[in-house]
Amino acid sequence: LGFRVVSANAPKGSSGEDVLAQPFLGVVDCGASFSVVNWRAASLLGLPPQSDSVYKKMPMVQGIGVDGRPQLLPTTNIGVSFCGNAIRNKDDKSNMSFEAPSSDWTPWSAVPMAIGDLPVFSQLLGDGRSAYKGPAGIIGLDILSQRRVILETGAGRKRRIYVGNK
Repeated sequence: LGFRVVSANAPKGSSGEDVLAQPFLGVVDCGASFSVVNWRAASLLGLPPQSDSVYKKMPMVQGIGVDGRPQLLPTTNIGVSFCGNAIRNKDDKSNMSFEAPSSDWTPWSAVPMAIGDLPVFSQLLGDGRSAYKGPAGIIGLDILSQRRVILETGAGRKRRIYVGNK
């Protein structure tokens, strides 16, 4: 189960009904204590590229990849929100944007999020033949525990997640 994730500061259209930022896929992982994004998702959140020396000064966490090997990951405080389905941009009909959350929605508080290309992204989202290269993240309990969350179950693949507004 996943949803479209954007920065908590994602720009909105002039009407406030659409989000202009490019989202990334956030996979809900109720077993993960901490959230992590890959480097492509980090760039969508407005973070500097992986080669930037700023990451050497950031706190590090050690993640264990699916291959069992440890990996040091920098962390930085990141606030995230979500967006809905793709829609035509109200300001420029030639571009797409995304449905904004309801007006009473408050983005999740910033958490120390890890950044790195963990093997789980390719194994979970890849096609089995080549590595997954798109932006993605694991949304862990550090974010999920901030609100009441209900995961809908049922027949088929279409499932929903309900998240409290505040």
